[in-house]
Amino acid sequence: MTRQPAHPRRKIRYVNPRLQGGAALLFAGIIGAGGTVFGVLAGKALRNTLLAAAVRGHYPMRSAYEIVREPLAGYHAALFAGIFLAAAALFLVLAVAARRGIGRVIQALRASADRDLSTPTRARGFAEAARLGERVDGARGETLATLRSIREEANRLAGDGVPADEFRLRWDALKQSIRGIAP
Repeated sequence: MTRQPAHPRRKIRYVNPRLQGGAALLFAGIIGAGGTVFGVLAGKALRNTLLAAAVRGHYPMRSAYEIVREPLAGYHAALFAGIFLAAAALFLVLAVAARRGIGRVIQALRASADRDLSTPTRARGFAEAARLGERVDGARGETLATLRSIREEANRLAGDGVPADEFRLRWDALKQSIRGIAP
């Protein structure tokens, strides 16, 4: 008998919790607030409806569902509409914030392509976009510092009257630093 080969387990990949955690808590807060408002308002309405049914007597109704159907249906519709609209508005606000933050990072990268490495990103929106902007600013700052040191070394190399062997060594080192920026 031959054994069937074991299937490799698929690796689970998670999105960064810093990116999704706050948004998930906001959506959970909307659902919790909607449930609380529904519970309070529907509870009052159902209590009054059941009290009126108890005073009237239960004989004209066939089931308890007939007693609470109308007020409960309205509250369920209001609960669905309220949570849907609030979640949709929150989604749009988060999408605009993400777009604004990533847009600033994209503008900074485009400015880098146009040889502007000193203008800060100032990414706003959500915290992860701000962190990304700080990382892009850090990389741009390191690149700018490296370019300045290469320029200074090239100016020193051009101005110094060094022997050919030392010139060749310094020139090779300068080419290596240039390759570190632009391979």
